[in-house]
Amino acid sequence: MSNKISKKAIVLIVAVIAVIAVVGSSLAWFVTQTSKSQSFSISGIKTSADVYFANGKKSVDAGQYKDENGLYILSLNKDDENYIGKLRVTVRRSGSACCLRVKTAFEWQSSDGAVAQFSTNIPYIFGDEWYDNRSVDYRVYYMGGDCSGKAVNEAFSLINGFDESKFDASGFEEGASVKVLIEVDAVQFNRYPQLWNIEKLPWE
Repeated sequence: MSNKISKKAIVLIVAVIAVIAVVGSSLAWFVTQTSKSQSFSISGIKTSADVYFANGKKSVDAGQYKDENGLYILSLNKDDENYIGKLRVTVRRSGSACCLRVKTAFEWQSSDGAVAQFSTNIPYIFGDEWYDNRSVDYRVYYMGGDCSGKAVNEAFSLINGFDESKFDASGFEEGASVKVLIEVDAVQFNRYPQLWNIEKLPWE
């Protein structure tokens, strides 16, 4: 018996694998991502995100509401301490000045765990120096800072409020929830075209 496989068969096998890979990556987009609230270094730049829930004068660490993939679980019940409207995020950076952006992508789930929809228009109130580009790439970009390259150690309020009047979750049954990916990304000012694959910053 011959152990040879025809070129036609190999092409077919590769094509099937490619299709499976594409379908798998699209269905498991959130499952394979992680919320990068921990610090990480890129060319002398360190960034991190403090994620918490504002419950009156009490701040609740959002870390206890992370799932096994590092995604934050948000409630649609206003009385819960992890209610979607109570989410707050502060971004920190140290080292040389840089371009900074944060991915904030949301996955809605019905009470049985099935994915219901994705949304980028959750009505959060961002700090004045942030540019909301979520409708294009799920990201919010920091517009402030200088280009001197001097060492800095700063904190920026990203999500500091929620417009309840623009939020409607009435289409979801009791027990529905939201998972959110929060991912901080920073590059040197002269490197964003190559590393972010954009010709100019969104507000320019």
